[in-house]
Amino acid sequence: MKKLGVGVLGFGFMGKTHTYAHLTIPLYYQPPPIACRLVSVCRTASAQIEAARETGRFERCTTDPREVIEADDIDLIHICTPNSEHFPALEAAIRAGKHIYVDKPVTANLDEADRLAAMLGDYRGTAQVALQYRFFPAVMKARQLIDEGFLGPVTHFRGCYLHSGSVDPGKAVNWKSTAAAGGGVIRDLGSHILDLLNDLIGPFEAVLCTSRIWAPERPSLDKPGTTMTIDVEDAAVMLLKSADGAIGCVEASKIATGTEDELRFEIHGRHGAMRFNLMQPNYLEIYDGRRPEGALGGECGWQRIAAVQKYPPPGGSFPSSKCSLGWIRSHVHSLYNLLECIAQGREARPSLTDGLYLQRVLEAVRVSADNQDWVALPQPN
Repeated sequence: MKKLGVGVLGFGFMGKTHTYAHLTIPLYYQPPPIACRLVSVCRTASAQIEAARETGRFERCTTDPREVIEADDIDLIHICTPNSEHFPALEAAIRAGKHIYVDKPVTANLDEADRLAAMLGDYRGTAQVALQYRFFPAVMKARQLIDEGFLGPVTHFRGCYLHSGSVDPGKAVNWKSTAAAGGGVIRDLGSHILDLLNDLIGPFEAVLCTSRIWAPERPSLDKPGTTMTIDVEDAAVMLLKSADGAIGCVEASKIATGTEDELRFEIHGRHGAMRFNLMQPNYLEIYDGRRPEGALGGECGWQRIAAVQKYPPPGGSFPSSKCSLGWIRSHVHSLYNLLECIAQGREARPSLTDGLYLQRVLEAVRVSADNQDWVALPQPN
């Protein structure tokens, strides 16, 4: 099989992350599912484009995304640009029949999501959304246990994704704090925790959300010396309920003082419970309610499963499966999943359809926050 030509749009934080994953996949997976060539990188800042090419070991570079998408020697397009720039790139890549790997949220608004969904009927490429928290071994273990019936019917749940980066009202911010560019903590952090809970125990039937803008004006990161009017939320709290009666609370915040990168979920069921904290990513904690009680506690109690880096073969051998896990490792396995699906000609999950469904959920949450009322959530097709 010929090498898969890869083009990356954007070389900020996420562009570098995706490129790192490509560069290291041959080390983590022997053999890799498909050989790749890093052909081209696109960055609009022309002064930085050559440095991006050299850093990422790309063959060439450009400031025009069309040159990447339309190139005959590029098969897979990574979309790592700001949210407001996703739609035109996705539209062009779908029409060109390229494979796609796109960051979340897939689009900046609901209209764009609906327009993209209408295009997917004729699309024959393989597309995946970079919702990488699905690809921690501990989360994969949670999925396995749920599928096996470990929890039983879910009674209630809670989840959160907390950052503290916006606590200082004088901190300069960029497009992520504007509605026009598809910003706000619901779309940014909420997308991850809502995707995880939806994948594990969803779908959910309705949401009630309230949100807060902490600092209505902030210094502009893009235009030093000026201020920006902030029109999207810094924190949101949601109540969710499912059709079978399960209820839960979900938080997303960038003003949670004292947190670093704290994604957590805890799920309670008739037969058991489980919990996960991204700041302790090596472990999934489980409680088996069917273990017998007895003197001195019997066999009851919480248990830590050491999932660590125990990926299924050909992963898990480098480094040792017992070595502690890092944040970027989930990105590597997420990309591996896409490449394996491309090589085998099967659908990748979370698919572009999954990402567009999540987009509709996010927009419904924002409607609930605006109206301060329960809103029915869309259901997957």
